[in-house]
Amino acid sequence: MFKILMMICIFGGFLTACGLEYYPSGDLPTQARLKAIQVGDTKEKVLRILGTPASDNPPLQDKTSFLIYAQNLKESQAFFEPKEIKRDVYVYYFDANDVLKEQKHLTLSDKRSIGFEEAITPVGGRELSVFEQIINNFGRYNAGGQDSSVKR
Repeated sequence: MFKILMMICIFGGFLTACGLEYYPSGDLPTQARLKAIQVGDTKEKVLRILGTPASDNPPLQDKTSFLIYAQNLKESQAFFEPKEIKRDVYVYYFDANDVLKEQKHLTLSDKRSIGFEEAITPVGGRELSVFEQIINNFGRYNAGGQDSSVKR
């Protein structure tokens, strides 16, 4: 009986580890807010209604600018590479007078690749080995709800 129960637990663990996981990123304003924006609105009004964009650029050489609001959803299963299953990108183009001249809604079906720069900032200091971490953390445990990061 114990062996059967153990096999069921192990098999169940494998099935849970292989389940689908969803990773949303980005944040879009509500559909009501997105529909409230019309061509001819000022950049100030768009920012007031929609909030902070995912990307804002300084004016280009011809003094035009744009705002981007984006959200996507990826699914991942076990050890496979995550796959993007949904993408919504709203782009608002402004003229030199900061008046909205065009708005676009791009989705995953548009097949446009939007790349994000994943720059990594190195952090100063030195890396500790596993052994050094164990020695340094010896005695630092949560004792009775006290903050263990504060040295006494």
